[in-house]
Amino acid sequence: MTGKLLLCALAAAVIPLACAAQSPPPAIPESVYAPLNMEEGTWDADVTFYEDDKPSGRAAGVQVNTFLANKHWMVNDFRIPANGKSPAYEGHGVWGYDPVARTYVNTWVDTNDLAVRTDYGYWHEPEKTMVWSSKQNDGQGHFVDYRITEEFKGDTREFTFYQLGLAKPAPHPLVKIVFTKRKPAPGL
Repeated sequence: MTGKLLLCALAAAVIPLACAAQSPPPAIPESVYAPLNMEEGTWDADVTFYEDDKPSGRAAGVQVNTFLANKHWMVNDFRIPANGKSPAYEGHGVWGYDPVARTYVNTWVDTNDLAVRTDYGYWHEPEKTMVWSSKQNDGQGHFVDYRITEEFKGDTREFTFYQLGLAKPAPHPLVKIVFTKRKPAPGL
């Protein structure tokens, strides 16, 4: 290829990219932020743990969910105090709609995980349900798939965390949490 031809080919490849970079991002409809708005606030948590697909224990905790200033990202802080059987649990996440990825994204760290978990979500508006998927290394060379459903029912929401089987992708419940929103204090 001659130098002139190479220059033309290079210009043809670069100019469309430069033009695309200058175009405004697509508008994001406000409805995208509906699940975040529904999750804001302080929630009491009734937690059920599962082993072998059967309830194996219970706990109670509190989750406080606050917006960042632009109300496009939610910060979750979740705590369960220690009880006679289990140590204290603490989890922290940030989630929202990622306009670049064009999907919901959540990052989560807690006192149980060996690594940061990243979830990708889908909002099913007719059923007021978020569905999350993630894949995480179990520390033994296996990448484990997880599914999370979060059903919004007004002042309650039901959060169920499933592990998909390694050999067959059947869902196995690990934790189910029924969150009940606290009423604001009078006068606030």
